[in-house]
Amino acid sequence: MEMAVCMLVIIPVFLYSLFLFDLLRHMLDSQETSLTTAWDYTVLDYEKEPESVATEDGGTTTEAFSGFEMAQSYSRFMYCDHESGLDSYGPGKGPECQDDESHHTDVVAHACWLNPGGQQVYCTLDAQAVGAYGVTLHQSFMDTFGRGGLIRCSARLGVQNYLLPETFLPEFSRVKLAKETQDRANGVHNNATGNGNSGTHGRGDNVYLLPWEQIAIVTDTWALTEHANVRPGTPGGKGLHERVIQLYQNEDNRGFTDMSSAAEQLVSQAIDSSLLHPGLRLRPQGYKTPGDDPRNPSLSIKPHEGGDGVEEEIEQQGGRRYGYFSSEWQDWEHDNTQRTYEARGNWYLGCARAESC
Repeated sequence: MEMAVCMLVIIPVFLYSLFLFDLLRHMLDSQETSLTTAWDYTVLDYEKEPESVATEDGGTTTEAFSGFEMAQSYSRFMYCDHESGLDSYGPGKGPECQDDESHHTDVVAHACWLNPGGQQVYCTLDAQAVGAYGVTLHQSFMDTFGRGGLIRCSARLGVQNYLLPETFLPEFSRVKLAKETQDRANGVHNNATGNGNSGTHGRGDNVYLLPWEQIAIVTDTWALTEHANVRPGTPGGKGLHERVIQLYQNEDNRGFTDMSSAAEQLVSQAIDSSLLHPGLRLRPQGYKTPGDDPRNPSLSIKPHEGGDGVEEEIEQQGGRRYGYFSSEWQDWEHDNTQRTYEARGNWYLGCARAESC
């Protein structure tokens, strides 16, 4: 008699322990799906021009940035079986992401994206959510070079019961202990979508919907992917020169407009006063002017390669001169940048005590 009474508690507890174990594992699978998809966006090349790509519904779209649709599409392929451990999708590698149900090996609870309320991982982009200051000059730069922004990824799994009885000892209680028990013979996917033999399948009221797994990540859309290597007076540097021009010569930059007209007037007066050669007259923008033209930016960035420092070679006074630096490598007083490079990892700015720098 005592054993019979105890079984009223032991059997439901045992069965529900198995069910909760499956639920916990499926929740971790759902978290992994959204989390890893969002982090995939940190390794894309944001400088690459976006292309028109085919969508899953057979149409085409122009990506917000190169790889935006591709990253989440591949992620949906990877996690079509709810985990990353069984990746057999692709030509000749099996129908894992089609009608194959071999990945449904659970005993108690089966998770499926096809359940009502479930959703495979999808990501959206809000390009104006971060970084917009409402300043015209800043916004024009952001519209020209900014790609990405705030990326939100979300996924949700639905779980159906395949073992727990809906009621236990109905003679003593009419309270349902679980949602409807599904029949594996009908097919897990059919049970999820309602295409099984019974019309009771595919309903939202017989599905345990796990919480939405949502994650957002902000991408540094202005960062340059490749090292800039720009020689003095020449454009280049994988877009760096173009970025400086966009800000420097922008019509919203009132300082450039005033400086440009004043520079043209100053050079003209110097030529008229025989202080400058007529060949140095400032030409219309877009044409190379002999000498230094303050209307055009002149950049110089030399990366550290092979420990040769950042010393520049400049054509000057009929020859090539050294001793010019494209950064504060040597400021002839503290040389903090040079000391930092030579004592990397030891002290702040190469100083034993930060306050002494």
